[in-house]
Amino acid sequence: MPKKRVQRIASNNDQKENKVSMSRKRKASSPLESGYDHRQTKTILGHIGHHSKEILHDMGLDYLSHTSTDSCSSNSENFTPAFHGKDENSQSSSASFHLPPVPGAPRILLDSHRDNVTSCSDDSSESSIDPNATPCLKSIQNLPYPTLQLSIKRPSKRQKTGAGAFDYFSLLSDEIILAIFSWLPKFVLSKCARVCKKWSRLVMDESLWRRIDLSSKTLHPGMLGHVINRGVWALRLAKSEIEGPLFIGPTSPIKSTRLSKVQYLDLSMSGTSPSVIEEIFTVCRDLKKVSLENLEINDAVCSQLGENKDLSVLNMAMCEGLTANGLMPILSNCRKLESLHIGWTSLHRHSIVYLCLCLPSGLKKLNLSGCRDNITDEEVLQLCKTCPNLEELDLSDSTSITSLSLSYIILNLNNLKHLAISRCYHILPGCITDLNDLPSLIAVEVFGILREGPLTLLKTNMPRIEVNQFPFSNIARPTTGIHRTSIWGIRVRDTAI
Repeated sequence: MPKKRVQRIASNNDQKENKVSMSRKRKASSPLESGYDHRQTKTILGHIGHHSKEILHDMGLDYLSHTSTDSCSSNSENFTPAFHGKDENSQSSSASFHLPPVPGAPRILLDSHRDNVTSCSDDSSESSIDPNATPCLKSIQNLPYPTLQLSIKRPSKRQKTGAGAFDYFSLLSDEIILAIFSWLPKFVLSKCARVCKKWSRLVMDESLWRRIDLSSKTLHPGMLGHVINRGVWALRLAKSEIEGPLFIGPTSPIKSTRLSKVQYLDLSMSGTSPSVIEEIFTVCRDLKKVSLENLEINDAVCSQLGENKDLSVLNMAMCEGLTANGLMPILSNCRKLESLHIGWTSLHRHSIVYLCLCLPSGLKKLNLSGCRDNITDEEVLQLCKTCPNLEELDLSDSTSITSLSLSYIILNLNNLKHLAISRCYHILPGCITDLNDLPSLIAVEVFGILREGPLTLLKTNMPRIEVNQFPFSNIARPTTGIHRTSIWGIRVRDTAI
């Protein structure tokens, strides 16, 4: 092989080895320390303009330096990269180019460095800078970063109305809103009062609290006074525990003199004292129908009750403590009575005599059951003359009356519709058929007088009249049968939604 050809092959191999080594150096070293050709240099100069320094300064970035040990140093202002190696297109063996400064990348902080970096506010002093921090960290700490304020958003209890939402309910008049509220139960109304001031004002309207049922409840001192001041019209307190006084607080003397609007009051079998009942009647002077069944009363209670001149229905069945002195203010002032129940009150004979003499003439329903030996035929005759318009009369368990009392009833009570003479043992069974002479009579009760055989014969002889169909009397009672949601036909219990 010629000698010249061998030299060419050797020179080519050397060039290849130099190129391989140069490529390896370029990959291992940074681009600023390796040599670039003319085309790479022109590309860098094209991308970086003369405004790069101002832009990078506004961005808060510094420049890299080949003499700095950090990845970003703020002390290097002029950087001149040196390119080594030969270019195939150039005639000179080496050339140096003066390039503009190249921006440095932000330093990635390790976990150990993050504690040294703190946010600096405008009011912070230079003493807050860590003296052991690197120049890069000092430059970061000197930057005017605002103070970070973290806040945790918690869900609010009230749902706020959006910017585009509109409250159409506010366009309704007070009358329409009250009409809507009238369909809500009382416990829902108390929750509606917490919505806003307008609703709180409307909920306190008297039209929403006219009928209240507090039966089987416990009313602590002052609670019943708040209920009465709401303007209640029909109030049921059957089987409830009422504690006095009715009004408490500094304004109690003023509230106690304010008359209420209660007209229908049911206190049947409630657990309370006579003093509390007297206090109730002190503020309730417009009562029309009252039930005091199975309560303990005294003359003071009857005196306050007698101030209700419009009283028409009074139920005092099984009351304890009723005397002639208590009956006197009631019979003297309450002349509009139409229905009276004073059965099983253990009245003495002189009290019954006074009762039969002073009852209102317009009385239509009377229950005098349970008088035992304290009522006789003479009192029955006086009763028929005093109250000729009676329609219902109950003389059950009056063991002293005889068949003569039936004659007085037939002669004087022409409007009588219902008569109860159960367990009146001195009345002859044969005289009961004489009640057919009363044209208005439709029912008669004779429990305990006749056996089954004579009772069947009596029903046959009295085909127009119902016999033993009503074992219990409903005279003046607020609730009868299974209807426990109303008093005297007025519904007081709300239907739960």
